[in-house]
Amino acid sequence: MSAHPSTLYSETVLAHNRTPRHCGCLADATHRGAAENALCGDQLDFALRVRNDRVEAAMFDGEACAIATASASMLADALHGAPIATVAAIAAELHTMFAGGAPARGDFAAFAELRHHPARQRCALLPLHAASQALAGAAA
Repeated sequence: MSAHPSTLYSETVLAHNRTPRHCGCLADATHRGAAENALCGDQLDFALRVRNDRVEAAMFDGEACAIATASASMLADALHGAPIATVAAIAAELHTMFAGGAPARGDFAAFAELRHHPARQRCALLPLHAASQALAGAAA
């Protein structure tokens, strides 16, 4: 049985969507990546400034739904000052949570109801794909 769609939009998700943090251009980025969800048209670019395997700054831009925008805002918050391995760690936590396991860290726990909506899980994971692409590619 599915949860009602309105449970997808907690106050945390709505707050990050209404006023996303770290949205815009990071002019001195060392890494850039992009991801899109062809099923719904969401598209995000993620820019990172990395030094000594730590993220000094993270910003995103693009056109996306409330869940993808909120997730990008949460991810940019979580990455500031964090080791680059944090991207993979958060992705693993979300996959575990979507499979019914332990809640993800911090604001990402607001996506727990997505375990009942597999198509929307892609929205929450989109920024992580963009950030992973940034880290996997050649420096900007």
